[in-house]
Amino acid sequence: MESKYLKFENPVRLEELNPTYTLKRIGLEDGMVLCDIGAGSGVFTLPAAQLTKSTVYALEINDGALSAIIDRAEKLGLENIKAVKVSGDGFDVEDSTADIVLLVTVLHEIESRPAFVNETARLLKTGGKAAVIEFYKRETPMGPPAGHRIDEAEVLDLFAEAGLMAEDRFPLGENFYCQVFVKI
Repeated sequence: MESKYLKFENPVRLEELNPTYTLKRIGLEDGMVLCDIGAGSGVFTLPAAQLTKSTVYALEINDGALSAIIDRAEKLGLENIKAVKVSGDGFDVEDSTADIVLLVTVLHEIESRPAFVNETARLLKTGGKAAVIEFYKRETPMGPPAGHRIDEAEVLDLFAEAGLMAEDRFPLGENFYCQVFVKI
């Protein structure tokens, strides 16, 4: 796996993110379809594929990361992960496909955030949820500089403008927050 993705496997980071707990907390159950946008090394993709027998889409711009996810999935005997290469502004996934769309430390990297959030909302079924995990907009032991991060209020506004309603918000350790939105 490429070295830039190894930071995603940091044990402190994984403990804070607690992927299986977090996926259950945001409502992932067996039979649901999940789209992990910016899947990275598969930190959330792989546990999601263990929680649901339905398709888990791993959307990623990096071919090496997608290959690593597929390799790891094969070793775990998981056959429900669909790797999707992201290029450009859209996602190669049908409208209203997902019960849950997950964005883990992705949104702060996006330049055209309103268009990106609208594209994210397009993937959701009515009643589906979008979960955003980001770094707090302050200096923390890990993550990008505070000025590069996205504030919780900005996330709330972006998703409200895309027609999604805030449902839940919870901390994930000292570095991350999670906000959950519902497509109404």
